[in-house]
Amino acid sequence: MSVYHIVINPAGASGRTNECWDIIKKELDTIGVEYKVHLSNLEHGIKDIMKELTSNDERVNIILIGGDGSMNLAVNGIVNFKNIYLGLIPCGSGNDLAKSLGIHGTEIECLHRILNDQSGKDLDVGVLTYHTRYDEKGNKVSDEPYSRRYNISSGIGYDAAISEQVQRSPWKKVLNALHLGKLIYLFVGARLIFLHHHFKTKIQIDNQSYSYDKLLFIATMNEPYEGGGFKFCPTANPCDGILNVCIADGLGRIDFFRIFPYAMKGEHGKFKGVSLKDG
Repeated sequence: MSVYHIVINPAGASGRTNECWDIIKKELDTIGVEYKVHLSNLEHGIKDIMKELTSNDERVNIILIGGDGSMNLAVNGIVNFKNIYLGLIPCGSGNDLAKSLGIHGTEIECLHRILNDQSGKDLDVGVLTYHTRYDEKGNKVSDEPYSRRYNISSGIGYDAAISEQVQRSPWKKVLNALHLGKLIYLFVGARLIFLHHHFKTKIQIDNQSYSYDKLLFIATMNEPYEGGGFKFCPTANPCDGILNVCIADGLGRIDFFRIFPYAMKGEHGKFKGVSLKDG
């Protein structure tokens, strides 16, 4: 019988990952599945654990208990994608990846789908490469190229600012503890729209170039959802080898508040100033 490696961040989702693990552990013990538990900490994180588990050519079965942040760390730690079978039991504040992949149900139901290999599929992974790195204060860190993988999205501008602020906000833990974690994205987004500045940029998708004078944000999506359930790229498919792009340009604050609610259902693309592309 195959061994399943259970990867957990005990501090994730304000401790709810531990509650989820208690449920999963009882079921694994009941049905007699062999497993090994890997708990992350500040000195030895999920990325380090994944590097150790995927550093050879042997097939490895991994079950990750966590949310979008944990999965992002996991995908950046994988050394050998060829022989890895990675299952997700969602336990986070946003769970955009789980929503995009149709992962739903109780912890036990998710576990049995993984054990029975009922929902396995090959997923695309996006790669972001930037050539000049700055710290959070705007100081240049390095001119050496640096790459990171992502399985949901990578953004520039307003949506990236929201993600950065959400991670730093003390309210995230408070709302997670109240099972209201998605609200932090709304609170931060509403505040930042009054502080964020438009900017000029040029982008290239395949062989086509585009210029924008009053860009609010660009979100490059591998999945339809980000930011706690906003369907920025409704046609994004993580298995088609294509990245989808949502571009918001020339939108004022009034435009933003008029259009933004439609993004929950993926209906924002019909408005002037919003472009949906792929490549």
